[in-house]
Amino acid sequence: MTLQLRHTETWLTAIYLFVLYVLAIFFRGQPGFFANESLRAGALLGSFGVVHLLGMVRWQAKPRLENLLITVLILLLLSDPDTPIIKMAALGLVAGLIKTLIRITNEPVFNPAAAGLFIASLFGVVTTWWGVSFAPRLPFYNMSIAALFTIPIGVHIILRYQKLPTLISAPMSLAVSYFIFAGRLPITILLEGTFAFFLLFMVSEPKTTPVIDWQEWIHGLLLGSLLGFLFVNRLVDSPYIVTLLFMNLLYSIYRFLSLKALPMQ
Repeated sequence: MTLQLRHTETWLTAIYLFVLYVLAIFFRGQPGFFANESLRAGALLGSFGVVHLLGMVRWQAKPRLENLLITVLILLLLSDPDTPIIKMAALGLVAGLIKTLIRITNEPVFNPAAAGLFIASLFGVVTTWWGVSFAPRLPFYNMSIAALFTIPIGVHIILRYQKLPTLISAPMSLAVSYFIFAGRLPITILLEGTFAFFLLFMVSEPKTTPVIDWQEWIHGLLLGSLLGFLFVNRLVDSPYIVTLLFMNLLYSIYRFLSLKALPMQ
C-alpha cells in the first residue's frame, strides 16, 4: 500500500467516525446530553492533546492529525457517555502516553484506544460501545441502523488495506469457536453492529496487524477463536478489548523476534 493511499483511507476513516459520533449524539436525543457530551469530549481531547504536544517538544514526535482524530473519536464512541469528566481526562492521558511511548521501530505496539480503555477500566471507566451500535434497531437480529453504513464503508477500507484474509478468517473462526463452546451460532453478535465496527475499524488497523497474507490468516483465525471463547465463558468484562490487545501483543512479540533475527541472516 502506498503512503498516499493509506493517508486517503485514514482520512476517510476519520470522517466516518465523526459522522457516526454526530449520529450517535443525535439519536441519543436526551435533554442536556449534548452539553454533558461537550464537556466529556473536551476533557478527553485536552489531556490527549497535551500529551502529544509534549511528545512533539520532548521526543520530536510528528503525529498525523487524522490518526489523532481517529483515536479520540473511537475513545468517545466506546467509553460510557456517563463517565465523569476527570476520568475522561485520565483516559485521554493514558491513551496519549501509550500512543506516544509504547512503540517498536516507531510503530505502536497496542491499539492506543483499546489499550487506553483497558487501563481506564481499572479505575472505573466502562466500555459500552454506545456510539457504534445504537437505536433505532432494525427488525432482524437487533441490528443497529449504524451498521447500514458501518459495513459498506468498513468493507471498502479493509479491502483497500488489503485485509481480505482478516475479513474472512475472523468471523469464520468466531462462529466455529462459539458453536464449539456454546452449541449454537453467534448470529446476533455477528450482525447487531458492534462486531462489524470492531472488525472493520479496529482489528484491521494496519500498524498493529500483519500485512502478509499467511500471517493475516493465522492472526484472524486466532483472534476469532479467542473472541468466541471469551464471549461464551465470560472470563473478562470486555471480550473485544482483551482479544484485540492480546493479539496486538502476540504480533508485537513476533515483530520483535523477527527484528532480532535479522542480523543473523
